[in-house]
Amino acid sequence: MTTIRKIRNTKFQILKSIILVAWLCWAITVAGEGQEFRPTLLVFPPSGHVYVHKARPFHVKLLLGLRSGFANPQGVACARLAETDDPATEDDDDELTVYAANCDRHQVIYNSGLWGLESYGGLGSGDGRFHNPVGVAANPDGWVAVADMNNNRVVLLKNRKGRLRFVRNIGAGELGHPMGCALDSHGTIYVADTDNNRVAVYDSLGRLLSAFGAGQLDRPSAIAAVAGDDPWTYRHQTVIVAADSAGGRIRLFDGLGRLRATVTGDDIALPGAYFGALAIDYYGSVYATDMVNHAIHKFDHGLKYVASFGREGRGDREFQSPRGIAIWRRYGQVFVLERESAQYYWIGIDGYIEGVYPKAIDSLHPGVTISLQLYEPADFKIVIKDTTGNVVRTLVDEFRETLGLNHVVWDGRDDLGREVPKGEYDIEVTLEPTYSSKGYFTKTLTARVEKK
Repeated sequence: MTTIRKIRNTKFQILKSIILVAWLCWAITVAGEGQEFRPTLLVFPPSGHVYVHKARPFHVKLLLGLRSGFANPQGVACARLAETDDPATEDDDDELTVYAANCDRHQVIYNSGLWGLESYGGLGSGDGRFHNPVGVAANPDGWVAVADMNNNRVVLLKNRKGRLRFVRNIGAGELGHPMGCALDSHGTIYVADTDNNRVAVYDSLGRLLSAFGAGQLDRPSAIAAVAGDDPWTYRHQTVIVAADSAGGRIRLFDGLGRLRATVTGDDIALPGAYFGALAIDYYGSVYATDMVNHAIHKFDHGLKYVASFGREGRGDREFQSPRGIAIWRRYGQVFVLERESAQYYWIGIDGYIEGVYPKAIDSLHPGVTISLQLYEPADFKIVIKDTTGNVVRTLVDEFRETLGLNHVVWDGRDDLGREVPKGEYDIEVTLEPTYSSKGYFTKTLTARVEKK
């Protein structure tokens, strides 16, 4: 496996990548209160890549006009438009277009060009109008699908030369208050057909291809999907995930609509969790926003719980009712919409040393097993140091391991194969992400073992 491609190192690249978050034109960094709170499952891009990472309502009003701004924002989507890509260079491959469903203003907000921020739509039932749009999805071919909840349809748009244009309405007379939609790389549209307790699947011409989930879904409200042959998926499997049961449950389906896994708030000891939106990363892990607990929860490709990120607040790594989430799988860029603001992250790395067994080395136990819990696939190295800080053994020198529990054995010997003398030794584990944050962020974990 090779490292996922990096975002190039220019001062303006993320401003080019996310101009929807040209909202982020003014840096605000608010320190949290009390003990330092620094989870690293998601990380802020370094200053060499972006000036800012968090936006406030003021910025949207500034760019759209003082009478505009966020009004119950919901879904968010991002895509690198093939239409504007220069195939002769990779220098522009990180320039994303980001779309947000501004629900109570009945519009879609998106970036046009390097600095422009546009809105599309307005209240109504005609072509190109919305009545409380909730979900939004996009792909590189310029297709944009909007779950137009109170018009009981999906509105299909096309981004041409930086402008959204109406194409067709889909599902009128078939859908009941759809709250979520997803687009795969082929233009297939997956709809959380809320009132009909199912997922409806359409092609870009508006033809109903299939439907599944009847008897298994209870008013689905959010959805994410990835095609198995998408160029930026590691597992090469078609996967659809949907949140239902008043946001309290996530269900995973395969490409044939067969139910494969389920997780609820009870399963992660958060019975009141509300999974407001879903996204799938390169490795197939599922990210869910939690509007009640003000956090983002991560699950692996089988919906096994991994970790949570964030807490309630206005500071760094804190959220206020997060709802929309989008991940650009190629680079690991993450966009999160909150009740009144937006945040931008890179997928980072986190984990811990679950244990060292046994705690001491002796003649009966000449080696130890280091159990390492990873929240994300990682490149890591492990060195053994004596009490003066000298490296006596390089146990692992940049080796890639998978998400979950991993085990490494130290035989109690130094780099020359000699038994180490009696004393205490520090185990130092350095983790690096495999996404674009590799080379900018590391996490160091330590543990101690004694040689008797």
